[in-house]
Amino acid sequence: MTETLDAPIAAIADAVNAFSDLGEFYRASREAESRVTADMRAARQKRVLDLKGQGLTWRQIGELLGGVTPQRAEQISRGV
Repeated sequence: MTETLDAPIAAIADAVNAFSDLGEFYRASREAESRVTADMRAARQKRVLDLKGQGLTWRQIGELLGGVTPQRAEQISRGV
């Protein structure tokens, strides 16, 4: 699974590393980190809400997510 992530992550790192000015590099690296984090949070939230909409319980969703607690599954649904 992680192999499929290597290329897009490397592309982001390459784009950030292209900044020669250290200040621009730092700002770009922080922005990239923030945007990827926000996009992944939104993706998890959408998937969890889709499962909840299908009638699964928080416990079932947590198990599908790899064993997270029902409370954590519910938090993910709220984008936390």
